[in-house]
Amino acid sequence: MERRRRLGSGDRGSSAAWVWWDERAGLPEHIEDVTWLPVTNKGALMAHFDEVATDPAVTLAAVQEFMADPARIGRRFAGKYLVATTAGTTGTRGIFVLDDRYWAERRDKPRRHRSLGVFSVHTPLPRLVAQLNGFGPALLGGYASVLRLLATEQEAGRLQVHPVLVLSTAEGLPPAERDRLELAFGAVVREVYGCTESGYSAYGCAQGWLHLLEDWVIVEPVDADHRPVPQGTVSHTVLITNLANRVQPIIRYDVGDRVLVRPDPCPCGDPAPAIRVQGRASDVLTLPAAGGRGVVTVPPLALGTVVDRTPGVELFQIVQTAPTRLSVRLRPDVGADPERVRAGVREGITAVLTDLGLAHVTVDSAPEPPEQTTGGKYRTVIPLPARPPSS
Repeated sequence: MERRRRLGSGDRGSSAAWVWWDERAGLPEHIEDVTWLPVTNKGALMAHFDEVATDPAVTLAAVQEFMADPARIGRRFAGKYLVATTAGTTGTRGIFVLDDRYWAERRDKPRRHRSLGVFSVHTPLPRLVAQLNGFGPALLGGYASVLRLLATEQEAGRLQVHPVLVLSTAEGLPPAERDRLELAFGAVVREVYGCTESGYSAYGCAQGWLHLLEDWVIVEPVDADHRPVPQGTVSHTVLITNLANRVQPIIRYDVGDRVLVRPDPCPCGDPAPAIRVQGRASDVLTLPAAGGRGVVTVPPLALGTVVDRTPGVELFQIVQTAPTRLSVRLRPDVGADPERVRAGVREGITAVLTDLGLAHVTVDSAPEPPEQTTGGKYRTVIPLPARPPSS
């Protein structure tokens, strides 16, 4: 309960957000329980971007102008804030401004390291393997879908690295795949759960559970009506409150993941609440290589990040309609030129595929907008359904 009282009684750096909520919900000035506050999501935050930001210099127009200049990549907005964009699991583009408190949890980690290598998710797999072989990482971290591809390369002997620790993030890692990664790399494999909006929210243990970082986040597993679900029950979604970032408060933010909280102590001995996340698994596209010589696997984020940085995209969905055909469903931003947006998305995806040796794969624009699943979510990448085994 103490962590919740701090939201309203300490240094109220997020005063603009409180005012916004007070006007609409008639809330008291001091909030002692986070559940008193309304639920929000990416669409609401983007629609009220200027109202939520606590620094008058942080406006949507100013941040978008800052982002439009590629020369500013890696620089700080207004001299003090980092800016990140994400499509996330819903496919809706989000813009997030991060202050130094947000990064404090990362700076608290030990700083002694040999060197740091960052490799693009767009890198064709053979080139990525060569880069990693040349770098020789002691710690290998990345998206779960990419790590699974790298494990296959390691098993085949093309990748020859010997990390001590493998960290999987951003996507779900099934237990069988975790075991496969441990065998392939001969290393401890752990998961990290989080998102751009909240930062790291949980860390993996040897028992395969994720333990919450309660000093940094409040995590609320809830049902479809945003009511709390009991421990041991899989939630419909989860609400996350970021206790660090004050320039753009993230409070009771609907992430869209389905979470199960362990009702008993974790056997690993860690007293922090243990969860399992069931809504972050991504689908990897499998496309036939040119000339019918095998297949090429494409991590969904390799395509999703290209679409995400295309101006004018509000929502997207990439559907594999045939072995060598992808169809892109788009919902352009209000005021954007739909044809220009569609053309930009097709060009970006085609460029990635060409770099992967898949120039023969056709990319077209679907007339219909992105479609929700029966559970209400948008899958950003939808592969062809698996063929049933022949009898």
